[in-house]
Amino acid sequence: MKARSLSKTIIVLIFLWLSSASAFEPEAVGANPDLVALNAGWVPPTVYNVTDGVYVAVGYGRSNPVLIEGTDGLIVVDPGESTTSAEMVKAAYNEYLDDIFSKKPVKAIIYTHYHDCHMEGTSVFAGNDSPEIIAHETFEKNLFGPTALYSQIFPIKAYRAVKYAGIAWQNDTGYFVNGGIFPFSVPGPSGYLPPTMTVGDKLETNIAGVNLTLVHAPGETADIIYVWLPDGKVIVQIGNFYKSFPAINTLRGASFRDPLNYISSIDSMRKLNAEYLVLIHSGGGPIVGAENVSRTLTNARDALQYVHDQTVRYMNQGLTPGEIIEEIELPPHLANDPNLKEYFGEVDRDIFQIFQQYMGWFTGKSRDIFPTSPTEEAEKMAYLAGGVDELGVKAKAALDEGNMRWALIFSDYVLLLDPENAEAREVKNSALLALAEESSNAQVRNYLLSEYLEETGQINIPVEKGFSLLDDNIVFYMPMETIFRIMDVSLNATKALDQEYAVGIELSDDSVNGDYALYVRKGIVEVQQEVAEDPKFTVVTDSLTWKNLVIGKLNPEEAVSGGEVEISGADPEEFYGFMNLFK
Repeated sequence: MKARSLSKTIIVLIFLWLSSASAFEPEAVGANPDLVALNAGWVPPTVYNVTDGVYVAVGYGRSNPVLIEGTDGLIVVDPGESTTSAEMVKAAYNEYLDDIFSKKPVKAIIYTHYHDCHMEGTSVFAGNDSPEIIAHETFEKNLFGPTALYSQIFPIKAYRAVKYAGIAWQNDTGYFVNGGIFPFSVPGPSGYLPPTMTVGDKLETNIAGVNLTLVHAPGETADIIYVWLPDGKVIVQIGNFYKSFPAINTLRGASFRDPLNYISSIDSMRKLNAEYLVLIHSGGGPIVGAENVSRTLTNARDALQYVHDQTVRYMNQGLTPGEIIEEIELPPHLANDPNLKEYFGEVDRDIFQIFQQYMGWFTGKSRDIFPTSPTEEAEKMAYLAGGVDELGVKAKAALDEGNMRWALIFSDYVLLLDPENAEAREVKNSALLALAEESSNAQVRNYLLSEYLEETGQINIPVEKGFSLLDDNIVFYMPMETIFRIMDVSLNATKALDQEYAVGIELSDDSVNGDYALYVRKGIVEVQQEVAEDPKFTVVTDSLTWKNLVIGKLNPEEAVSGGEVEISGADPEEFYGFMNLFK
């Protein structure tokens, strides 16, 4: 296997992109040396020649795009997280392979799954070649489904993604280390293009003279496929294994990830007796040698099965997740595997997630039948401590004793009851910084530091902008079903509790499926794909204009005055009042 680092020119471009450091206080926060050591796998960014005709670009962003060279064309697997990132990777491949993209057309682009860092750079690699874009048959359903990033929960999921990846402050080298399974993020425009060809359980095909098999392998998402190159005995995969204990949930938030799916999918890869395992997340080159690949995959599935099965075993004995985490730790042969360190996922978090996936939020203890608000908990905690001031004393004592987790919890309770309490703020700040410094888990470090910087006013993550932050290209491809679901959850029910009427929507660019009826009914809005009967008014516009109105990119008054929207059956003021219900 050959590898070549980037030229000085490209390294300088990436350095300049990343190095606009901010003046934070304190200027730097120490980091766990194990987490810091991971950077050696990404610095400098490197193109690895895995085997004949197979290359992977590592260290350019959140994913490692793969290039497969055929006799008369190229195949790209996972084109990256943005057009900005894809341009960096394309330049690196051109440098390594003597302007390969000018010599051979891109015949296919393969999406391993729907996560944004694997499909937003497509247009850069597609260029004018019109390649086949291949994904699992459920890809678009997952991409725009109700639990996905580009859906009804975009504002909170994007906000928490920025926090857990450290995106808002990653240019500051005194704070940012890495993302555990990636070096940094490369935000930029979306170049997403929808699939032109989909795969079911398995597809054996030949593209550009390359024999390959695409295999459905659900795990981190339900739509994952991995690529098997039988002639070179190469597996290209993501989402079922990376160089960390797996995260079956993330601090960003994630939909159901069944550990048993991970195990089954890894087992299907183990049967292939691969010589090369190419990782689209994680640093360093591919895992080489059938014995190494087999051991790596076996340990990964065994670790997850161990945690899953023992969690269920204790769950069946009536233990709560909080009790189970006191009972389970990985056996030495797995705990000592360098590819299973808790850089991204964590055993304890996975235990809680496994419990909730099977049993829901209720622990089985009567004391937990009655949900309480954080403020009520803070009030009772203060009562037990002898008052808010005494709770603050307990927080400071926990800090002085080195018990940073309880210092964080106690001080946070104080600030819920007394947001201006300077002593509690100082304790919480110190606890956040200390916990971030000691953690070897990138998600934890980044989230703690994001909260510290945000609460101290040193960064601003604009969650209030909500759906309007969606990329224009993503909005263009977003189905109307998702747009109306966004509208449903954007309704301010308190404004509509005494409202009951219908609104008609006519999308002028869709003569077949362009009629919708929106029924506002005492705090909810129901959407039906039908012509509204006796509507209060009807909105006539095109699909893209309606999308931009719903997500807040377009002002209703400006849309009417500009002729992009026509209102029939009522004065435009009625339309403005209707749209105001969704603010």
